Amino acid sequence: MVSRSLLLVLLVLACAQFFTTAYNGNGPKRCCFKYQKTQIPVGIITDYEVTEHQCTKPGVIFTLVNGRRVCADPKVKWVQEHKNTINQLHVQQA
Repeated sequence: MVSRSLLLVLLVLACAQFFTTAYNGNGPKRCCFKYQKTQIPVGIITDYEVTEHQCTKPGVIFTLVNGRRVCADPKVKWVQEHKNTINQLHVQQA
């Protein structure tokens, strides 16, 4: 009786692990959970990406010259200005 109960628990855990892994495989690559509070100098930003709509919070992920990624609130004015500046730089380089 105990072995059946243990087997059932292990089976449920295995199924839960399978569905969790499968769900994570189809989810967004990167999401923001908290935002940078201070403005980042635009000169140290190399690129940005906007988080996918499946994320719980909208976000802009700036990639810095050192490779670090920083999340920012897309509603904040400096974030919008930095996105525009980076877009203009990319157009000029193309």
